[in-house]
Amino acid sequence: MPIYEFRCKNCGVVVEKICRIDEEPPLCPTCRAEMVRCFSTFSFKSSNVSEREKRVLNLAAGYLRDGKVEDAHRFLKKAAQHVKTDTVKKAADKLSAKLEG
Repeated sequence: MPIYEFRCKNCGVVVEKICRIDEEPPLCPTCRAEMVRCFSTFSFKSSNVSEREKRVLNLAAGYLRDGKVEDAHRFLKKAAQHVKTDTVKKAADKLSAKLEG
């Protein structure tokens, strides 16, 4: 599944989410308003897996920098189902172990 960017119609915040093309846009995490899908280079299937892997790991690191450990964990678990590389799987497993321990 691709990573999409969504922008809030109300406050302009931008979020990224792994989702199917037919999924409804999420509600804004800041103001709970409707969001719209943005065009981005990451909305299209990439043949370069390492770029997708790098993007997923950067997004997870962003969650962790913001102190959103649970969000990083959920994101990595979902990403590991779609970006099937050892690095993404190991990152998801490592974060799971830290949360359980």
